[in-house]
Amino acid sequence: MDEADYAAGLEDDASAEPETVYDNVGEWVTDWLLPTYSRPLDDVAKFRWDPQWWRYPEVVMRLEALWISWEKMRLEGGPAIVVFYRDYLDPMMRTILDPDGPFHTYNPHKEDRDGPREHLPEPLPHSQMPPGLMELL
Repeated sequence: MDEADYAAGLEDDASAEPETVYDNVGEWVTDWLLPTYSRPLDDVAKFRWDPQWWRYPEVVMRLEALWISWEKMRLEGGPAIVVFYRDYLDPMMRTILDPDGPFHTYNPHKEDRDGPREHLPEPLPHSQMPPGLMELL
């Protein structure tokens, strides 16, 4: 093998994305996160979780970021997994499960656990951004 073939082989290896354990965030949440991450959700709980988490765009974005981070960091092993828990999973789940977080409108006593959600949170209000503003930054 000459140097050009060797270099091309290295480029192929470097550009190849490692295969993920889970095909999507839904599988990761169902098969890894929910079975391994537990918090009390009783009447006096300070945590809130909607079983239909996928209806909340903020939750989906946050969980997808966690899943992608987990997929990459699991390949690094030991210390990377500690960093994943400390710097990614724990802070993100505190935000997701916070009673004032994305599930703030969810009430498990008022909602049919399998039915539609009538009280999903409203998006934050916004005004139209002036044209050309981003080019100034």
